[in-house]
Amino acid sequence: MKKICVLLVLLFAAGCTPRTDRNAPAPDAVRIVSFLPSATETLYALGLGPCVVGRSSFCDYPPEAAALPVVGDLFSANEDALAALRPTHAVLGRADAPQAPLLRALGCEIIEGRAETAADVLAFADEIGRLFPEHTNGLAAAGSPWREAMEELGGAGTAGTDGTTGTAGRVLVVVSHAPGRYGAAFAAGEGTFHDELLRAAGFSNALAGVRGYPSLDPDRIAALAPDVLIDIHPDGDVPDESPWTYLPGTRTERLADTAALRPGPRLPDVMARFRALARGP
Repeated sequence: MKKICVLLVLLFAAGCTPRTDRNAPAPDAVRIVSFLPSATETLYALGLGPCVVGRSSFCDYPPEAAALPVVGDLFSANEDALAALRPTHAVLGRADAPQAPLLRALGCEIIEGRAETAADVLAFADEIGRLFPEHTNGLAAAGSPWREAMEELGGAGTAGTDGTTGTAGRVLVVVSHAPGRYGAAFAAGEGTFHDELLRAAGFSNALAGVRGYPSLDPDRIAALAPDVLIDIHPDGDVPDESPWTYLPGTRTERLADTAALRPGPRLPDVMARFRALARGP
């Protein structure tokens, strides 16, 4: 009992709402709701987990976040849930997101947390550190291993875009595939964190010169003739049958890792997996 009392005192002293009293937060507490999965992960990684009181329906990591009340999704917000939680801050993709007017009406400060590259993740981490220095751990501090890995990853994405072949070959990263063997696929071009991962691993991007995540039909994929195709799926969601049998000259790697589908604090771990793929089977 004594340990429990001490824990509660420490949580209130830090200005964060203890999880056992989420529906009746202290008036001066920092209470954050996050509508972005990558931002939610980053908040927890930075040590602000006790301050996060609500999440979007897509925020599923870490497990503690998945247990929080759902306050909306990527485009909408639940007014009743928000009113009950009384958040002080909300993380949205942009300041003019659809949820923003309601959140402001509830007295919530908006924090932009959209992330597409490693540099974006670092910028968000720095903003959180500026806003909540007393709650933030040293993960993103200057010279920390995590920051150095993220800076290396971000630098790899700007290390040249001439389309020359990396030492590990040309790679196509598929992030979504329509059902069926010959369905269209969304793949990663330049200006994405997947492009950064490829370059950091020693690969070159088969979609050099193409930005974002274009949709490719099988003819386009076959014409690209990548040396390696990395087919990424969420955790535990890899179909039994491979759709890439029409690419006999391509080495196919199927990666089931949700962390590899969103830019966030686990990117250094994903970079290590890409480097392992570059070393070959």
